[in-house]
Formats: sequence, C-alpha cells, structure tokens
Amino acid sequence: MIKKALLGAALFAGLGLASGASQAVMLSSALGNNSYSFSWNQAFGSYALTGNGVLTVSGFGTNQLRIEFTLNNTSPNAGQGGDRLTSFGFGIDPNATRVQFSDDADGGMRRAGFVSNGTLVSNVAGVEICGYSGSNCSGGSNGGIWAGMSDTFRLLLDGAWGDSVNIDPIGLRYQTGSGSISFEVPPSANVPEPGPLALFLLGLIGLGARGRLQSSRSTA
Repeated sequence: MIKKALLGAALFAGLGLASGASQAVMLSSALGNNSYSFSWNQAFGSYALTGNGVLTVSGFGTNQLRIEFTLNNTSPNAGQGGDRLTSFGFGIDPNATRVQFSDDADGGMRRAGFVSNGTLVSNVAGVEICGYSGSNCSGGSNGGIWAGMSDTFRLLLDGAWGDSVNIDPIGLRYQTGSGSISFEVPPSANVPEPGPLALFLLGLIGLGARGRLQSSRSTA
C-alpha cells in the first residue's frame, strides 16, 4: 500500500510540473506589471550570437496593451561586419489589430508592424508582430543593435485582450559577416514548481501513507 501511495505521489508531482512548463508567455491583467526575461545562445558558423532581453507590461487595458522591450546583444564580434541584431518578433493571442511603436532616436529598433506572411523571415513560424531596424522585418540598411549594445523600445497594441494574452513564439534575426539568420528564442530555463492542486494532493497522499504505516506497526 505504501508503494502505491508513493507511486501516486510521483504521478501527481509529475502533473504539477507539467502544468508549469508551458512554452507560451502568459501576461495577465491581474498581475499588474508582468515581466518576463529570456536569453539566447545561437551558433552560426564561426559566430556565437548571444544576448538577453526583458519584456515588461506597463499597461494592461481591455483594448490596449503597452509592452516595453529591452534587448541586450552580448555577442562578441563588435564593429562593422559584426553581429547585428536587426529584427525582433513575436506571436500574440488574441491577435492585435494595431501596432504603435515608440523609442528614443538612439539606433537599435526603429519601427514595428505586422508580419504579412506569419513568419520572422523564414525560420520562425507564428510571428505576427515585428520590431526592426531597417526598412522591414527582413533587415536591410546598416542599423540594428550592435554587439555590446542594448536598446529599449515600447509597443502599444490595440486588440480585444480581455484578462490575459499569450506571447508565443519569440524570434530574433541577426546579420553577421557570414550572412543572416533567424531563430526562435526558447523560454527561460526556470525550474517549474508543482501547482497548488498537486501540492494539496501530495499532502493528502502523504498523510494517508503515514496513517497506514502506523496502523501496520500497531497490528504487527
């Protein structure tokens, strides 16, 4: 009986872990200023494209969503022909109906808009909104976030948001001396915790196992 109880505990613990391992970033009006950090380390030929970013919701309304992004390009190859972060994109559910971009005139990302074909260039499917440094999401010009630099910009998104939205996926595009590459940024490697229901069930199972153990000892 104790073995069965321990097996049940392991199963419920697994359910709790699975519930916290979603790939999407969920932003909720109930949480106020939601923040989400992410990082990347992408090999591209002889290049190591590295960096990190923070997504912060500074305003969550029923029909408007204000998000601030900070992107840090920590790639080692700086200077002309180095590793430029030229585009940043993401998918959002529910869909946005309008995108407004704001940023200081400090280089980095300069515009934002909808991605017409639903991809960040060719490698990251599901991207709907893109911030970019050139003439479009595909890049162009000599702009971007150079290696060793960072940029902060804001998006005001119109839509029927309700109480929560999902951001998924997140994608980046780099221009290097060996060409360009687009790739998806995985969620942060945070160890998920068991959900409240799983913890409650584990407690009940533990009490049951303890009671059976004491009962078996008293009748031995």
